[in-house]
Amino acid sequence: MRYRLLLVTIMAGMLLAITACTTETQLMFENNTVCGTIQIDLTNTQNNTTETYRVPNGETLTIDVLPDVPYSYVIDYSAAEDGEGYTCVAIQRGEVTVPGGATTQYSLTAVTPTPAATPGG
Repeated sequence: MRYRLLLVTIMAGMLLAITACTTETQLMFENNTVCGTIQIDLTNTQNNTTETYRVPNGETLTIDVLPDVPYSYVIDYSAAEDGEGYTCVAIQRGEVTVPGGATTQYSLTAVTPTPAATPGG
């Protein structure tokens, strides 16, 4: 009887460990602007590696990250152009740490486009 209880306990522990290892840790960036494609630079502050991503207008970008690791981000709205001569001039910086198995979501909004500068103007 003790061996069965021990076996059930070990199996339950293994199942929990496997579940914890397969749960994804993610950052999501949803581009709800009228700016066009937004550039995002994401830096893992533990190993100082930076990846650059682009999220088109109306789309959501999902990035797998390491759990409990601080990441710094730069969201560059000014790199985008809407195709009609308007640009959004804003840069957002910050740092985020996502707990294991969680998802942190950013909705990219509230940037007012302005007419692009014209030569001689």
